[in-house]
Amino acid sequence: MTETILRLLTRLSEAGDDAILPAELAVPFFGPVFDRLLAKRVLVEQAPLADWEVCDACECGLPCRPIRKAGDGYRAECPLDRRHDVDLTEDDLRVFRISGGALASVIGTAAGFSTAPKLAAEKVWRLGDTPSSRTVFLALEPAALTGDGIAASLRQAAQGSDVTILAPQLPAEIGRRHQDAGFHLVETLAVLMPASDGLGVAIDVAALAPVPLAPELRVRRATAEVHWGGRSVILSRQIFPVFERLLEKAMSRDQVASGSHVEGTTAREAKDLIRELRDAFKAAGFTDAESKSLIETVRNRGYRLGVQSSRIDVD
Repeated sequence: MTETILRLLTRLSEAGDDAILPAELAVPFFGPVFDRLLAKRVLVEQAPLADWEVCDACECGLPCRPIRKAGDGYRAECPLDRRHDVDLTEDDLRVFRISGGALASVIGTAAGFSTAPKLAAEKVWRLGDTPSSRTVFLALEPAALTGDGIAASLRQAAQGSDVTILAPQLPAEIGRRHQDAGFHLVETLAVLMPASDGLGVAIDVAALAPVPLAPELRVRRATAEVHWGGRSVILSRQIFPVFERLLEKAMSRDQVASGSHVEGTTAREAKDLIRELRDAFKAAGFTDAESKSLIETVRNRGYRLGVQSSRIDVD
């Protein structure tokens, strides 16, 4: 029951600011867990309903019918046919607004994050980082992920970490756009699982990472060999330390190596070392574009490897 109401609230929250839990859906869940959701302001009770929908095929011409007190209860009266009156209880008139921020906090707790979610973009929350340093974001409504600058905003908020986005099922085009940006998409409802304590839900943090793929870049330190794109190059002992410094940064949170980091103690300029490194790959049969794709220039910051850390295998 507990897991069901939180799944229900997650699904209803796709409506955004208009997300409402009506009494007809809320009544089966009234009880201690529901009260905790009220206390956490995941649900915010609104003014009681003052009117009711008209009868099916009613010819009264009214947009709705008023609710009147009737003894210990209430009644929505049909002006044309009393047989269609609807008797109501006080609970039937209750209605609740779903608070996106508070629901995001509950989902973050379910995933094991101890800090409160922070807005990374409009209606997109940064829940926290997994033990494997993957940054997890939550969007409750698909529209929050459709803006042109959303990928850049999330990438900046992740500060170089791999990204997982918990979201509703997205339109195919929007999903592809985020996947092309290197983000891992997870449908929120697919990972909300029952738990025995708290609010009764948990998210297995392992479900927030993609299934590991075969390494894209393999490095053998002992022989200074780099395998990438189906080809191998053995770097000279003079230039391999430059590649190692880029590799070191690729495996860290900030994946960009500054010029001074690239230079190390060589007394040579970073641009010359990077040119020599790229030339070594071109001498092994890689094109100029491929060498620049592997060893990227980050304007005004430095250089980085064009391979995600999760796709690098170092021997």
